[in-house]
Amino acid sequence: MITMTDQLIFPSEEWVKEYCKKLKESPDYNKTGKGWKYPIIFKLVGAEDLKQKLPFDTFILYLNDGICDNCEVLSTPKEAPYELTATYANWRKIIDGKVNPTQAMLTGQMKVKGNIAYLLRYASAAIAMVKVAQSIPTKYVE
Repeated sequence: MITMTDQLIFPSEEWVKEYCKKLKESPDYNKTGKGWKYPIIFKLVGAEDLKQKLPFDTFILYLNDGICDNCEVLSTPKEAPYELTATYANWRKIIDGKVNPTQAMLTGQMKVKGNIAYLLRYASAAIAMVKVAQSIPTKYVE
């Protein structure tokens, strides 16, 4: 069990699993994510510039009707209907609440592969997802 004193490195397999678990338990995400039925790949670019090497730079959440059914870290490329790509610094800004995820998509701080118009219909779910991410005691690499 993760306690508030344990900090999970973003991204680590433990962080991703905790994120999926907390999404399942979030009444806000459960409500705002209703109707969404697609996995989303989250990808970090520029991770090779970080001082600390990350074990992976991509993970996938299997999201279905307001629930995170499963997740996995990806060491080899995989396809999904939606892929969100940002630098490590921009992911941190989004998770820390300094940049709204919708704003990040529209300003190019986050690149979107997939139907952005459909994705934007779930802007409130994206905000709920950020709030869930903020609830995880997170340690960032430099």
